[in-house]
Amino acid sequence: MLRYDLNGLKAYRGMSDIMRVWDIHPGYLSRQSLLGQHAEIHALATVIVSGKKGYAAHPETLRWKGRIGRLRRSHDLTVLEMRLRGFKHSSPFLACSEPGRNECADNGGRASVDFPVKQVAILKAKYLEREQSGRIPLPKNGYEFWAHHKYSVMARGYDCYKEVQDALKGKNSCRLDESDELIEKILTIMELPVTESALANVTDHLWGYFKREASNTEKECCLRRRPRDLHALVRFFYDLAEKYKSFYLLHSTIFADFTEPTIRKEDAGI
Repeated sequence: MLRYDLNGLKAYRGMSDIMRVWDIHPGYLSRQSLLGQHAEIHALATVIVSGKKGYAAHPETLRWKGRIGRLRRSHDLTVLEMRLRGFKHSSPFLACSEPGRNECADNGGRASVDFPVKQVAILKAKYLEREQSGRIPLPKNGYEFWAHHKYSVMARGYDCYKEVQDALKGKNSCRLDESDELIEKILTIMELPVTESALANVTDHLWGYFKREASNTEKECCLRRRPRDLHALVRFFYDLAEKYKSFYLLHSTIFADFTEPTIRKEDAGI
């Protein structure tokens, strides 16, 4: 059970793994870890933006100083995953009180306390002990990690998709503990904006899983949403994946992957 101190910092009763924001997709997080991460993000924002001293020197706090924009995106991605699983959300991310302050900047790239491969190992041990699991099963190897992210990468552009495919060519095995470079490549691509044409291509691929067994009503719904709202169409495909028990798709990151309010349109001149 969770409790909160006066600074909004979450602590676990009888546990020591406090204050962690995972770099891997929140789809891998169990219900408890997902809600815990959401609380941690708000706590970190409070400490950094408000200048509170509690946990100010904690490694997890230090790595987000000057990266509030990135922390906000982690928050938004976490919220998308929460909503996908049916949780309600009513706590907006803490806005910077003084936009000119360094704490409100977004400097530098991702700075992990642990490498993503180690984070998977930590979660695996934790879930085994507590009999937990996420929406997406933790990957056993690099191929599985790629399968989970394939459509998210494709939504950033076919060149990104091809880049990862080429990196996997000729690999006879892809052990997770030897996949740091591959995972880092995928996570770096995931930070790129989704493009409209690439997402349209993804929806074509997703529809291919259902077009033969979908009802006439579902086909009409797909055609109606296709040119107008690709975000809603992707969410509709998640409902179809649940209905038709398409576990490969249910384990995809694509369904909780859009942290921007709109899709970037190529050559829009903005």
